[in-house]
Amino acid sequence: MVGEEVSKSTGAYISQLSHKDIRIRRRALRALFEIDSPNNLEAFIPLLDDKDSWFRSKALEAHRMWAPRIGIESLETLASHKSIDARRCAANLLEKFDGDTSSVAKVLYLDDDNLCKIKASKALIKCDHKGEFTSDLISSENDKVKIIALSSEHISKKQLLSTLEGSSLSVKEKALNQLSIMSQTISEKKLSELLLEGVNPIAIVPFSIDNGGKTMIELAENKDSKVRKSLVNKIKHKCESTDDDLIKLLIENRCFAVIGRWLQGKKDKSSDELRWQIIENEELDEIERSRLLERLIGRCNEPEIVRKSEDLIQSTSSELLRITAQNLSTAGNSREL
Repeated sequence: MVGEEVSKSTGAYISQLSHKDIRIRRRALRALFEIDSPNNLEAFIPLLDDKDSWFRSKALEAHRMWAPRIGIESLETLASHKSIDARRCAANLLEKFDGDTSSVAKVLYLDDDNLCKIKASKALIKCDHKGEFTSDLISSENDKVKIIALSSEHISKKQLLSTLEGSSLSVKEKALNQLSIMSQTISEKKLSELLLEGVNPIAIVPFSIDNGGKTMIELAENKDSKVRKSLVNKIKHKCESTDDDLIKLLIENRCFAVIGRWLQGKKDKSSDELRWQIIENEELDEIERSRLLERLIGRCNEPEIVRKSEDLIQSTSSELLRITAQNLSTAGNSREL
């Protein structure tokens, strides 16, 4: 009996949605929301064209509440509706569905509205099991759509490499990130071209390290701290010894700012020798040498560090190095006491 009563009252409320008295219509709508039955969504579809914006907004709200509990077919009316608000509502709801949403996403992808196109692109890539959508989206003239396609699990190295030609910087950078994940190599010539075009150097870092050539040296000399940090982090993962070819190349090209950061935390004999060679070289930048010295504060109680610091105090012509060495020496002596 209770079920029948609810059914009767629901039917009454649905019929009241078209009542001439706006107060009755509003009460009926609120009652249907309280009943919270996805089966009532169809009754809200006519309200999408209502003259009153309040009823139109409630129709969209009903779709947001119930459509994901019904199925992707519940978005078909919204996706093809004349109202941009309705179509955007459908586009935003695509991500709420776990299954295949391509039937609606394909409709929204053809929409002139950018938000609809972007949301639809994400949905198409998500349910792209054969790579067909990836191939279509990668040829889009919309950069955001193309970037979405580049993240597809079906994207090929050939497609990624092709986007390094004639694409925007943002697309090229996304392609480089994906190529790096695939461990793809890129020639020095191409890396040089990308740098000249203005591609973010950080996106080029991993390839430059793999090549171990001029591009890596150029990035090592870059004044941007973020670029240097990225370079150092990658080199730390690849190089453990001062005998590694990349480290030798950096030394040969006097990239001591990068080497100094790479040396941080290393305590082996060869690393210490290299560190002091840099610190004691009066021809090099005193700020970089001072930073190397400051990083030894955690080892200031080691006799060799204290001795080297005291020797530096007597030999250096740099006031900055002298003060740093004095601080280091004093810290070591005070710890001994």
